[in-house]
Amino acid sequence: MRFGIMIMARGPGGRAPGLKAMARRAEAGGLDIIAINDHVVVPDGIASTYPYSDDGVWAGKAVGECLEMVTAASFIAAATDKVELLTSVMVVPYRPAVLAAKMLATLDVLSDGRLTVGCGAGWMQEEFEALGLPPFAERGKVTDEYIAAFRALWTDEAPAISGEYVEFGGLTFEPKPLHQPRLPIWIGGEGGAAIRRAARAGDGWYPCSHNPAYPMDTPERYAQGLTRLHAAADKHGRNGSDIHRAYLAVRPLTGKEQIDADGKRRAFTGTPDAIRNDIGAFADEGVETIIFPSTGRDLSEILERIDWLTEEVLPGSHA
Repeated sequence: MRFGIMIMARGPGGRAPGLKAMARRAEAGGLDIIAINDHVVVPDGIASTYPYSDDGVWAGKAVGECLEMVTAASFIAAATDKVELLTSVMVVPYRPAVLAAKMLATLDVLSDGRLTVGCGAGWMQEEFEALGLPPFAERGKVTDEYIAAFRALWTDEAPAISGEYVEFGGLTFEPKPLHQPRLPIWIGGEGGAAIRRAARAGDGWYPCSHNPAYPMDTPERYAQGLTRLHAAADKHGRNGSDIHRAYLAVRPLTGKEQIDADGKRRAFTGTPDAIRNDIGAFADEGVETIIFPSTGRDLSEILERIDWLTEEVLPGSHA
């Protein structure tokens, strides 16, 4: 089992001292991965429904700031030595395909092959419109085509694609990413489209625990999603077991137990022993990597929670 934390590129993570402190504390604590979120702008009047809250409201709306994800990940890479980096997730249509492929390849080269590319199609129509992107309703097709472009640029000696949203040929794309055997793409999402995309084009599947429309907040629900992934992989002639199984557990690490509507303890809340039991239960269902949140009122509280995770919860959980 491998573990990481998600750093939000706003608040304490929106300035160099905080971003550096969190990254270095995570690495010093033995975490395997640092994940970082993706927004480019925060539009006024967001009406789009956020998929990962009970009320559909995105918490970042109230803050109104965000660092650019690939740039921030490059800063983290320079501040650390060995911890891996995960885009969590990169909204694929936000950046032109060839430029995004170059940005990501550059990050992988400069980090000495430490990058994994988490990909998603996006949820906020207003941000699509502010960035002047193809229509929001076409984001799934754009994402699929851009991922195919990434693969060609990262692996082919003479990359070329002629598609509806991206077209190139007759170019040299060097250096290639260093990550071996290839720069991995994890597909984020819990719904049917995301699972089909992971089965078709993903090196990993990376669902979130709390999506009210597709909840995966228990080992049993995760297992149900995994069954759908394997069935979809079979249709594409792939072995679902070859797709890495990751998981984003979004419950804050406070040491306090949370109770769900059925009166049961929410997974990954409560005592270190309880959380370790949850880790074991999800591992039994096939999860290979878990990413936890790094939340807190200020930088000192965030660092304390990273320490609590690495010193109290995770010892003995690596296998």
